[in-house]
Amino acid sequence: MSTTIEYNTADFFQVGKKDASGWAEDREKGASIFLRLGDGARIDLVAKILDTWLDEEDLNRGMAAGALRHAWDSEPYTGGVRVGSYVTSAVARLRDGDVFSMDEFVEEWGESLMLEAEERELKAMAFPLTVYRGGTGTVEEVATGVSWTLKPEIASFYANEWPQRWGGTREPVIVSAKVDEGEVFAFLDDRSEAEILIPYPDQIDGVGRLSCSP
Repeated sequence: MSTTIEYNTADFFQVGKKDASGWAEDREKGASIFLRLGDGARIDLVAKILDTWLDEEDLNRGMAAGALRHAWDSEPYTGGVRVGSYVTSAVARLRDGDVFSMDEFVEEWGESLMLEAEERELKAMAFPLTVYRGGTGTVEEVATGVSWTLKPEIASFYANEWPQRWGGTREPVIVSAKVDEGEVFAFLDDRSEAEILIPYPDQIDGVGRLSCSP
């Protein structure tokens, strides 16, 4: 018999349960609320979560993590165009967006975004890892992102196919690097992209450019 979840966004801004089962319950509730909202309401919710975190006010971390995981993985449409994740879209609505840092966000929330299976996989990985990132522009621009992958074919997709879908005309670039365990803050794989989150990627040594053939 399934359990009915009460949907109240105010619950995000109260201190949550401390034990593991309470965290799991709150996380599921947060994800469920996020998925029931429309695009605009999702962005507003994420902005409020980020504002509350930045202001160091009371926040139900489990619920926030559940919502933020889906916000990180999915992208709203604005005017029929993809505009990045709900997290990046929410940054524009923050009360003081100048104090927001994606590096600090990943450092603070990366571990909380992971599912238990992803945590186990990350702990079992043999470091250093070779990671890849694809995009357009210069090597320096592409290498500054916090989202990397263990799969070169995924990096190639984001360098070649993804920009073309939305009219991108800049030069495709794929970079690679080796990272140690202390540089990796999360492993996310629900989209089978083997995503590795690395805050402060400008501190990674030995970033190199790869062939960008699709």
